[in-house]
Amino acid sequence: MKNLLYILFVYFLCATTYAQDIFIERTDVDSSRSGFVTATYNFSFKVKLKNVRNCTGISFVLRYNQTEYVKFSNYRTLPFSRFGSVFVYPFYNPIDGYERIFTGILNGDTVGGVGETNPEAIEFEFSVGANAPENTFVEFFFEDAEAVVSDSSSGKIIKLKSNTVLYNIHGFVNVWPGDANNDGIVNINDVSVVALYLGYGANKSNFRSFQRKNASTDWFAQSCLGWDSLAITYADCDGDGEVTINDMLIIPLNFGKTHVNRTHYSAENSLTQFNEIHLKELVRVPYSIECEEPIVGFISEMPTNQIFINVKEIFPLNSFNDDIFTVVVNNEQTKYFLSGSSQHNPLNNRIFAYSNQQNVLIGRGITKQGKIVAAKLVPQNLLSKADEMLILENLEGIKDFPLKIKIFDILGEEKYYTQIYSFTELQNSLENLPRGLYFIQLQSNCKLILIKHFSNN
Repeated sequence: MKNLLYILFVYFLCATTYAQDIFIERTDVDSSRSGFVTATYNFSFKVKLKNVRNCTGISFVLRYNQTEYVKFSNYRTLPFSRFGSVFVYPFYNPIDGYERIFTGILNGDTVGGVGETNPEAIEFEFSVGANAPENTFVEFFFEDAEAVVSDSSSGKIIKLKSNTVLYNIHGFVNVWPGDANNDGIVNINDVSVVALYLGYGANKSNFRSFQRKNASTDWFAQSCLGWDSLAITYADCDGDGEVTINDMLIIPLNFGKTHVNRTHYSAENSLTQFNEIHLKELVRVPYSIECEEPIVGFISEMPTNQIFINVKEIFPLNSFNDDIFTVVVNNEQTKYFLSGSSQHNPLNNRIFAYSNQQNVLIGRGITKQGKIVAAKLVPQNLLSKADEMLILENLEGIKDFPLKIKIFDILGEEKYYTQIYSFTELQNSLENLPRGLYFIQLQSNCKLILIKHFSNN
């Protein structure tokens, strides 16, 4: 019994190891791109044999679907048949919708000739129409595949095994500028997707990208031919065929906008949010953005050891910057600072972040109209009175005394903390502060009832 099992095992091992196969191998692209074909482009592959010795002839039928979009274009003979003959006849079957390419190849050797081992039989070329639907598959399968092999003074016919081959079709897709993961909404998650794919485009080796025709940053669906990676297609927010930091600027431009035509593509999260940074760090330098034109988004490179914290992390209920979002993006060895206004309010001359360093960061901004302009992030001592100094309002309506009051200066330092029992006492507390910009927090019965910013001039 043991001997029988051993014989069966050896037979199975030999049968699987030395199976005589026919298969196809892409010749138009490298292995990393061999799993798909692209609309408007031709693709080609060789038909090859494996574990076949002394081959003198090959015959097969190659069947494929999606014949409305994928067309047989041409074939090329290979050295195997240079002294022989080749027969190729494509035939479309309207009953099952498949096209079959009937193929016969002889290498010219007579009976008893040496033939060729593992020959490359023939090369086929196909074209993909512009209307080929995105994310569908074209299937190739061999039928009745046989090889003639020389066996001493005679020959014999052997059956060839094969597997079905599927190629995903990359067609035209709709890109909504700023929705970098195509999940139907422009939000912070799109920043990490752009950061993940920075550098992909025409200059990336062994990678194919496409510009959008008449590309715009306006919020409407824009047709684009799918890139070698469909997910990266959506990260090109401005449509120039490259994923750069400019694409991040489109996110604040269209922040919060939604659409229903979506197919979410997940990407590794490379985003560092400010709430992950401990507020006990020495972050005391206020920053604002300066630009000659009103901008709604800003991005710049920053030192890897620099920390930025959104003002809302220090004053979480402060209405001052409720429309501002600020993130730090880590991409390999580069670190980026990105900020934008979800309500398209100008970022110019507004303090909305603190840092542990005092340096000027040169970057780029984007206007409400989608124009990219030069801008810079600069450390500040005080906000411009004309732009940001607002007077505390509606104090007369506060009647729920006693109140606890906390006052912070522009650097986030607590300057005053006490309990007050009247409106007059509240006024005196504010008037006695030195000139500057402050934040006030009032609390009654452990409930926060007001937080505002005001200037004392």
